[in-house]
Amino acid sequence: MKRTDLNLLNVFYAIMVERSVTRAAHRLAMTQPAVSNALRRLRHMLQDELFIKTPGGIRPTEKALEIWPTIEEALDKILEVTQPLTFRPADTRLTFNVAVTDTLVSRVVPVLATRLADEAPNSRTNFHPHSDPGSTAGLERGMLDCAVGMFPNPPQYLQMEGLFSDDYVCVFRAGHSRLGAPLSLDQLVDAKHVLVKQATTQIGIVDAWLSLQGRKRDIVMVVNSAAEAISVVCRTEFTTMTPQSYVMHAAHDFPLEVAPLPFEHPKILYKLAWHERTERDPARRWLRTVIRDVVRATCTPAEQAAVGG
Repeated sequence: MKRTDLNLLNVFYAIMVERSVTRAAHRLAMTQPAVSNALRRLRHMLQDELFIKTPGGIRPTEKALEIWPTIEEALDKILEVTQPLTFRPADTRLTFNVAVTDTLVSRVVPVLATRLADEAPNSRTNFHPHSDPGSTAGLERGMLDCAVGMFPNPPQYLQMEGLFSDDYVCVFRAGHSRLGAPLSLDQLVDAKHVLVKQATTQIGIVDAWLSLQGRKRDIVMVVNSAAEAISVVCRTEFTTMTPQSYVMHAAHDFPLEVAPLPFEHPKILYKLAWHERTERDPARRWLRTVIRDVVRATCTPAEQAAVGG
């Protein structure tokens, strides 16, 4: 019977997750030549290139994507019963992958980076943009360790923890010719809107709420971040919707006015999400604790109190 070196599968796992031989070497505490040599053996063993170089790193072949779910599940089960019960952040050389929603980046990432640098100085962290479909797929495929953002309808395999609640508000430039606070529903839907959209498959939360009112707003521009939207509306007659905590934090230097939405709607909830397979992983549990602490430290007492259970 032909013997399989299980260490090679561990290398495959690391390269799939990191999408980089260099980062996989850091993750495994191996030299890059050693990982490259293991990859050559894997290619010979599986009779496939497995990973192809691209301008931004490497991408898996169809064969790699085909075998990935089976290898991932098997190694995750092995890790579950063999991983140490304790974790020393100061000693780890792991690479963490974290998605953070656009409206929290300016508050969360600098503080989180400082905590990670202080407590786990030999670790590496890759921050990724959050969208509901993107983070869900990243967590499912093992590309992300956790994500912070809004998950309206998460799949059952994701674990969720509420961090803090917020309200969407309407934002427009001071001195707008047609808008002011308070704002009527007719004024809202008649205005020209800038939509922040980070995934092509998702509908805006405000648009979903408006559809329940039998109304639809006039979206004339789509941008990728709240910062872009704020920059546009402070110079035009357009308006946009952002979480209230974001505009209060990031846009106080702009000549803007803020008005509550003129209809009943639920609060939005920022959540910390992770895949159920990492529930017991001590390194990822530590990472989630740090992220939880940092995110909640950016919230007002009122926002924290609004989070239930």
